[in-house]
Amino acid sequence: MTDKSPVEPRFGTDGLRGKAGEPPMDRATLHRVSAALGIWLQQAGPEQKRVLVGNDGRSSAGWIRDALIEGLVATGASVTDLGLVTTPALAFTTRVEPFVAGIMISASHNPACDNGIKIFDGDGAKLSDEAEREIEELTAVAAFKPSGRPPCRQRPELLLAYEEFLGQSFPGLDLQGRTIVVDGANGGGSQIAPTVLRLFGAEVVTRACEPDGENINQGVGALHPEQLVDAVREHEAVLGLCLDGDGDRGIFVDDRGEVRNGDDVMAALGRHLSAAGALPGDTVVATVMSNLGLKKALEPHGVSIHTTPVGDRSVVQAMRAHGFALGGEQSGHIIVARDGYHAGDGLVTALELLALPSVLEHGTAPLFEGFRRYPQLLLNIEVSAKPELEGLEPVQRAVRAVEADLGDDGRVVLRYSGTENLCRVMVEGPEEGVVQRHANSIADAVREALS
Repeated sequence: MTDKSPVEPRFGTDGLRGKAGEPPMDRATLHRVSAALGIWLQQAGPEQKRVLVGNDGRSSAGWIRDALIEGLVATGASVTDLGLVTTPALAFTTRVEPFVAGIMISASHNPACDNGIKIFDGDGAKLSDEAEREIEELTAVAAFKPSGRPPCRQRPELLLAYEEFLGQSFPGLDLQGRTIVVDGANGGGSQIAPTVLRLFGAEVVTRACEPDGENINQGVGALHPEQLVDAVREHEAVLGLCLDGDGDRGIFVDDRGEVRNGDDVMAALGRHLSAAGALPGDTVVATVMSNLGLKKALEPHGVSIHTTPVGDRSVVQAMRAHGFALGGEQSGHIIVARDGYHAGDGLVTALELLALPSVLEHGTAPLFEGFRRYPQLLLNIEVSAKPELEGLEPVQRAVRAVEADLGDDGRVVLRYSGTENLCRVMVEGPEEGVVQRHANSIADAVREALS
């Protein structure tokens, strides 16, 4: 093997991610990962292996793309580049065009110095844990010999299929006379989100839709929706849409200037879909991090919550397994199953909200009435190791004490981050002071146990 990295890559909860230029996001590791992917695809059958790539506009995307192409072509695959794109648009295009895999080059909400890759199969779904483990094993033995820069076709026009799909999915949506403010996070959605909304007739005001390679997520996007409030009010917009760097999640500002996250959206869509008889099982899929207020808001409407681990992949797996139509995360990943397609998409979520019948007459703010967000505090504790939390008795003792005090009016979520060396402590309860006291007590126990 002529090109080898000393660090073996390990897929996290959302692919590979790290500092651009450092393992696992260095050229040597990416050569080996893409070669391993090419070998894995070869094992699936003899047909031509066409792979689609795209990126969210970071300055490191070019050399990362080239490294991936070199590894793939060395194993007999051909590669097409979609260019600047959102993750859901790339996943959709992979599904409907004759590609056997798609790779999105993105670090989502992370700063420009980071980057990552998310790999999709030919159906536009994220790879299973089993598939990722197989690729990891192949990476350890994959041979790679550089042979110069291989060819890659640039095909941005393939995105027209995604635009047509959205038009067909919302045939009655007419946004003539409506203003929408879009914050593209200076990322993958900077072009396509305003374009699609204008196709529906909307007047679009753009913010942070000028990616320069370094300004992605820089005080803008889904992590900073408050900066869009004044623009929504100034332009009397019906909605403000804040995408994250790769556009697979959205945080919103309603027409009264209130910020609305994924839990607000699931409460609104769950209630309306249930009333329309379009919510199978009268169930919404949410992760352990969703606010207790979501459950309380949906219960009076006969809608229950199916809870999964953190990550939109876990949500999609539960939706596929049980035939549920709506799921998501508090962070803004919302999945509405449509024609067998499951993908978090901030733009699609905006269209789902705008297409609700009451919006035309009453605006977007009334959609979210009835949802009361319980005070919630999330603390991140840096750790150097991640032993099983269940085996740390002092920590479990602190958790049990908090749960006993909160009863049915609160809850505790304790987990490690899948992408960072952090232990996350989340506590919900009826009052902010109570929540803060309990979260600190568990965090202290974690620090003492892992010091």
